Amino acid sequence: MSVGCKVAVGLDRNGARNAGILIAMTAAAGLLIAPTLAIAGGSGPTGPSTAVKFEAIPGSKVKRVILTARAVERLGIETGKISEQVITRTQMVGGQVTHPLQIQAEQKIARGGFGGFGQAQARPVSVTAQPPADDGAYMRLTLSQEEWDRVAKDAPARVMPLATRGKFPKEIGAVRASLPPLFDPKRSMLHVYYIVPGKDHGLKVNDRMRVELQLSGSNKKQKVVPYSAVYYDGKGEPWVYTTSKPRVYERKRVSVERVVGKLSVLKSGPPLGTEVVTVGTSLLFGAEVIYKR
Repeated sequence: MSVGCKVAVGLDRNGARNAGILIAMTAAAGLLIAPTLAIAGGSGPTGPSTAVKFEAIPGSKVKRVILTARAVERLGIETGKISEQVITRTQMVGGQVTHPLQIQAEQKIARGGFGGFGQAQARPVSVTAQPPADDGAYMRLTLSQEEWDRVAKDAPARVMPLATRGKFPKEIGAVRASLPPLFDPKRSMLHVYYIVPGKDHGLKVNDRMRVELQLSGSNKKQKVVPYSAVYYDGKGEPWVYTTSKPRVYERKRVSVERVVGKLSVLKSGPPLGTEVVTVGTSLLFGAEVIYKR
């Protein structure tokens, strides 16, 4: 039931447009909440409402929002809690299935076996008609040294088809091959090799895929809140509505590090276990805008 006012104001040239959209959506939320609260027990925005009251919070410009039980029911308010979870940090890169003979040639060049000075790529090997090795499909990834330094080397990778291709499974697993990264001096990049084990992966030489790599330090727990709980105001500042008593809500500022799926990872905010509104945030903000005196 929450009206979508989940647009973060950007810091680019679209910021003004986004702000306008957000203000318009806030106004729309206000138009919806006014008759709802009026039905729930009070007058519209032109007069006092018994469905919503405000209470001063010492040391804060934000006021506490107090609703009647009927208003809470009509607004469809739902809550969740701020918690800690292990959030896996990942990076998506491109990969290409490569025949082992091609890899052997590349490794020879890296060791000075043949080829010109500074040449990292092997002479083309005609292997497109040959299947990958029996022990799996080898995949070459290209990363910078900085990107490779951030990767969790022992963690498995996820291999996914390109959006335009549907002949592969949704995703398959891969592990790092026991081959050292190969430096390409022409591009100042590394070639890193992973293996998709088995024979039923459906991959062919030269297939291009998306590969999701896990980054190091991903085993630490981080403070998270449901994404739906975070409300961005007209200036792009994120807030959540906390509640410690039935029908009483306080708007508190948070700092969002990033969004992962349906969760917002917080850099700062209320303590763990705090109950927050997950459905109805925009309507509560609309109540503040329309009714606050």
